[in-house]
Amino acid sequence: MVKTKDKSAFKRDFNFLVDTARKIFTENQKLSDRYAYIAYRIFLSKKLKLSKNEKVLICKRCNKILIPGKTVIVRLKNGIITYKCLNCGNVRKLGYDKGNRR
Repeated sequence: MVKTKDKSAFKRDFNFLVDTARKIFTENQKLSDRYAYIAYRIFLSKKLKLSKNEKVLICKRCNKILIPGKTVIVRLKNGIITYKCLNCGNVRKLGYDKGNRR
């Protein structure tokens, strides 16, 4: 009888694939995109719970790895972080706490 992996193992696989995709992006962009696609498919199929930081590592529309300055533009304005994918133009907005200002 074959046991299925628990969600922590799939999350480990997801993190490994994303880290590898980020490392090899400059050497082989096609392979990096493939790793990001596989990681995103694991995320969707296993319904993993990811933190906000992990969710913005891969574009939802084109499934490519998001690296600030290379594949994504990041802007901060009025308590909102805006991520714009340079591959497909998809925009994702997330709120953040600006802290207590006087």
